[in-house]
Amino acid sequence: MALASETSPIAGLPEIDGYRVIRPLGRGGMATVYLAQQLSLDREVAIKVLSGLSSQDEELALRFEHEARIIARLEHPSIVSVHHVGRTASGQPFYVMPWLSRGDLSQRNLQHNEQEIADVLRALLDALGYAHARGVVHRDVKPENVLFDASGRPQLADFGIALARRQVSDRITGNGLALGSGGYMSPEQARAQEVDGRADLYSVGVLTYELLTGELPFRATDPLSLALKHSQQAVPRLPESLHHWQGFIDRAMAKNRRQRFRNAETMRRALDAVLNRTLPLPLQTVDTLRSLTREAVRSPWWLFATGLILAIVVVWGYVHWWRPAQSLEADAVSDSPSAPSMAAVAAIAARLQEAREQLGRGAIVTPAGENAAESYLDVLKAEPDNTDAMQGLDAVFAALAESIIVALADGRDIEVRQLFSQAEMLANEGGLGKFSGWAQLQESVSGVLGRRLRDAVARLDRATALDQVQMLRMLNLQTADLETLRQTAEALPQAGQQLQDSAGPPLIFLPARLGGSQLDRPMAMMQREVTVAEFARFIQDSRHRMADCTRRDTRLPSVAGHRYWHKPGFPQGDNEPVVCVSASDADAFADWLSQRTGARYRVPSLAEWRHASQIPAVVECGSGNLHDRRGCDDGVGFTSVAGRFAADALGFVDVVGNTSEWTASCDAIGCGKRLVAGSSWRTERESAQSMTVSPAQMLAADVGYDDVGLRLLREVDASSLPALQTRRANQP
Repeated sequence: MALASETSPIAGLPEIDGYRVIRPLGRGGMATVYLAQQLSLDREVAIKVLSGLSSQDEELALRFEHEARIIARLEHPSIVSVHHVGRTASGQPFYVMPWLSRGDLSQRNLQHNEQEIADVLRALLDALGYAHARGVVHRDVKPENVLFDASGRPQLADFGIALARRQVSDRITGNGLALGSGGYMSPEQARAQEVDGRADLYSVGVLTYELLTGELPFRATDPLSLALKHSQQAVPRLPESLHHWQGFIDRAMAKNRRQRFRNAETMRRALDAVLNRTLPLPLQTVDTLRSLTREAVRSPWWLFATGLILAIVVVWGYVHWWRPAQSLEADAVSDSPSAPSMAAVAAIAARLQEAREQLGRGAIVTPAGENAAESYLDVLKAEPDNTDAMQGLDAVFAALAESIIVALADGRDIEVRQLFSQAEMLANEGGLGKFSGWAQLQESVSGVLGRRLRDAVARLDRATALDQVQMLRMLNLQTADLETLRQTAEALPQAGQQLQDSAGPPLIFLPARLGGSQLDRPMAMMQREVTVAEFARFIQDSRHRMADCTRRDTRLPSVAGHRYWHKPGFPQGDNEPVVCVSASDADAFADWLSQRTGARYRVPSLAEWRHASQIPAVVECGSGNLHDRRGCDDGVGFTSVAGRFAADALGFVDVVGNTSEWTASCDAIGCGKRLVAGSSWRTERESAQSMTVSPAQMLAADVGYDDVGLRLLREVDASSLPALQTRRANQP
């Protein structure tokens, strides 16, 4: 009884299996966080529940769950972990995290403790650097999302709008507003543009300003005005006492993200430099300066020397302490365009070497701030005619093209679109549309897609062909005869399409790739088994000598005497499947039908038969002509008229029951035995169901059986398909 009481839901609180929800901790615009007890471990946890969803918001719910699983893979001491992802009893998505009871950063006043501020910032930058390296951008760094554990250590929480970089979309809410907190939002995030890790670094810059001064750098009465201030207004100046932080904040909050810190590690090193600059001078240094001052009063020479030393100290201090961090382009541009400084040349050379190393290790366009594309672009901004940078960007395009082609070969279409989008963005935003590398990438990718399209058309693979057409259009690429190939692809038969030769049986088309099955070539299979009437025409035309017939279920002699295809031991109508046909008889019938139609008919292999068969996982009573038993009488004692029972998903009839069917697969010794596939009118329902996975039965090929018939395959290729379609189209 006590256990039932603990697990019973409290009115107004969500019901979550395995947890006892205690009370709400806080509410946001999209979710509510609850304090709960995890019953299995008897510990307190925090559960974030996405609330207020309508029936149209399932996509948002799935995104919430997907992103929670992304965050669950982030294991870092400064990131609040995710223990569990699921749905409440009412279907609301949630995830579970530790309950950190020491509050958040917004509840602490660190304004006059720069060392503690730096400790918090280091933890955040370590956490962000770890997340960014794994493709996750937080997008909502603010004091309320910095929690403290029992030891007082800061942890970054609420990646609720975090985003895997390779899954970037527009990320706009239904109101057209970008996701994130406006007071801490980077200009590109406020404009709802694609963001990378540098957007988080901007937020850290805002947070730094707030921790130092006690107020946000920009304030406004509405979100739009606030976004405009972040995008257009200069970063406010700090008080004189905090001047040593100005360069750090200016770079972190640069409007252009290329001018910000390249990554969290770079920003952390800059933070350490800020702290070092604020430490007091050693006492011996102070004493030395005092003695120099006293000597300067007594001696003009000392006055000159003291002034020189102080000037050196000031210059060195500016360069190493107070000089704001500048971007490469600022370092590389000289006052005299015709005569670049040695420092600028060295900076460009270093950046080029860095770009080559990034390209060599595969950092082509990611991670943000540490990839070859950005490095080469930085060089071009400083020196627009730099040949090495231009050649490097061509190499970047070539590497992207190679990655796209490999992804195409592996069928990773989503990755193809992402890589191509990155290349296109590089061409457009970097002003590289006229670069030969971009043109060659487009030509290479369109060439591969064009070849795949033509090959798919030749193989009658409609689905693959149309996939290539769609990919070409999506990437805005062209290939020769694209429209003609598209029309040809759309005219190809689909899986399950019914075809027929003018003098042949009804057929169903099967592409080479069907579900999880893959053959070397497409084919068409008879919709039903060969009937008694069809086999009678064969016997009449060919005078074929038939093999003996027996029962498959016994070796005893038949009490009914000899069995034949037209006298199998039970009465049959013309439209029932023929039985008492040996494998040799089946081959002879296929040869006769091939001559009659001018097409190539044959007995299918076991793999081909299984490619066509769609045996359900559960064979229900009445789903086919199987052995009657108590509680399931299908109304048929022996064989039944073809099509009496419902067709399968592809349109085939009697795949379950009626007769088993010969295949061309045989034993290794002269093919004296052949494999028989499928169930028959003698098969129990449970056995028919197991035939989805069990091997076929091997039977003597020169004997017929009273529950084994045949269903033929018709070979199909690009040359024979038009005749099939034309003849079918002329039929009434």
